[in-house]
Amino acid sequence: MAKVENQIIDLTSRLIQIPSVNPPGYTVNIAGFIKDWLNNLGFRSEVREYAKDKPNVIARVGRGKPVLILNGHMDVVPPGDETKWVYPPFSGKVVEGRVYGRGATDMKGGLAVIMTVFAELAPLVERQGSGTLIFSATADEETGGHPGVEALVRDGVLIGDAAIVAEPSGGFRYYIGEKGLCQVKLVAVGRPAHGSLPILGDNAIMKLVRAINKAEELINEFNRGIKLPSELIDAIKNSAEVYLEASRASGLNLTLSDFERVVGTVSFNPGVVRGGSKINMVPDHAELELDMRVPPGVSPNQVIDYLRNGLGGMADVEVLDISEPNYTSPGETIVRLIHEGIERVLGVTPKPIIVTGATDGRYLRARGIPTVVYGPGELALAHAYNEYVTVEDLLRTHDVMVYAVKRFFGLEK
Repeated sequence: MAKVENQIIDLTSRLIQIPSVNPPGYTVNIAGFIKDWLNNLGFRSEVREYAKDKPNVIARVGRGKPVLILNGHMDVVPPGDETKWVYPPFSGKVVEGRVYGRGATDMKGGLAVIMTVFAELAPLVERQGSGTLIFSATADEETGGHPGVEALVRDGVLIGDAAIVAEPSGGFRYYIGEKGLCQVKLVAVGRPAHGSLPILGDNAIMKLVRAINKAEELINEFNRGIKLPSELIDAIKNSAEVYLEASRASGLNLTLSDFERVVGTVSFNPGVVRGGSKINMVPDHAELELDMRVPPGVSPNQVIDYLRNGLGGMADVEVLDISEPNYTSPGETIVRLIHEGIERVLGVTPKPIIVTGATDGRYLRARGIPTVVYGPGELALAHAYNEYVTVEDLLRTHDVMVYAVKRFFGLEK
């Protein structure tokens, strides 16, 4: 066990030391490191590149069905102000049971775990001939995953009977679903005039303000009619409990029902407003970029149609980006095996979660691949200053994943 522990710690640290900041999201160096690492252990891998300098690395062993995918992304968000880090963001420094650095939690710790699990179990899968195990290190998740998992699924490179995405869930939790994305632009058009005679114009900013208020009313109205899938009710409550616990660390006075609404309804966040060109002119154009997250059981297109019909001529609604909410049934084999692994290996009864953000798991689920998100690290540490992952969590998730993968392939009864 000490050998595995040292390997995971060293691997996490070395991956952090290879910057793969997105933007620009170039993965040439880290993909090369992973390919060489696999090659040195005797595993062949292929590289697929759909955007310049953003290669993906895929390795597979075994033959036939079932096919299990272990996935993780290589890119990380920018470190921000480096003076706010206790240790340099790309140091991969190991201090008192923690590995520090940008991407430690999201998600080079997870990458290190699935690399280790793949190397450990691939010979058993190959020898027994009980199916196919795929490892994929992918690009661009932090900006949409389009030349990463989306392209690999579209081309049939990443197709299987189940998948584990090693995004940070923490060792005692796992994610079975995520809200969808609905980002739109509200555009109001007016008529220009001199600012001293506003009566001669039609102020687009004022029109936009009224449209924003009306849009919020419409979303509140829409939310009252939402019917959530019954098999997700417990997961939504679990999610609310997790977010509530995280909020307490920030001293916020929020309640469980506040977070149940956040997870189980369409959220409403006006993110960017633009309008006008000069203080003494009546503006003839104003726009809002609006971010909404959509729960399972609702389509982003339903939300967009509701807004368009309700706003009438107050503002045009332009679509910026959408993705469908998605989830894997708690009864699917891979979900049950991760659940069972946490119970038996860690001695804790885990709770399935729905997350408000998006992962590459959405592309796998859209192809009908049952997908569970399980990996080391806490969601609250992702993208934060002084990001770290604990050695304890790296080992916990490794042990649970080994349990689940072995039983998936019938390697151990």
